[in-house]
Amino acid sequence: MMALTDYLHVHGLRSTPERNALLKAVYTYDGYFKPETLSFDMLEKHGFRVCRATVYNNLGLFEEAGLVQRVWLNGETGYRRSWTNRYSIHMICTGCGSVVECSDDKVRAQIEDMRKKRFVMTGYSLSIQGLCGKCSAALKRKRKKMEKLYSEKNGKGKN
Repeated sequence: MMALTDYLHVHGLRSTPERNALLKAVYTYDGYFKPETLSFDMLEKHGFRVCRATVYNNLGLFEEAGLVQRVWLNGETGYRRSWTNRYSIHMICTGCGSVVECSDDKVRAQIEDMRKKRFVMTGYSLSIQGLCGKCSAALKRKRKKMEKLYSEKNGKGKN
């Protein structure tokens, strides 16, 4: 990618086959990915062996270059490509770990209108934790089952 080449040139860094292969692999993901997944996929899907340290170091470099965005996903660090969008709002299910990106123009406008002295915003990531519909329904069924067992155990469910 030209953006990576330009960033490396400006910062006096070399363009390596590993960096180029990693960035190409990153841009095959449609959504979020974990560094471990990228490390595994490099060999399995792309036929390119890279050590885990190379993956983490280059993800940091890609983040500085604005090519990926780091996000906190259900207690773990995840990444997503961000060349087209450095601003995101995520709804993260604490049950199954699913992530849905959403757009809320009011929230977006409020964040972008914030002005801080001596601070230039280059992007943001807002994470909203909760339960998706599937996990919420499963939790509700589980609670009902537990209530039923409790009432039967205490003799309140018998006539």
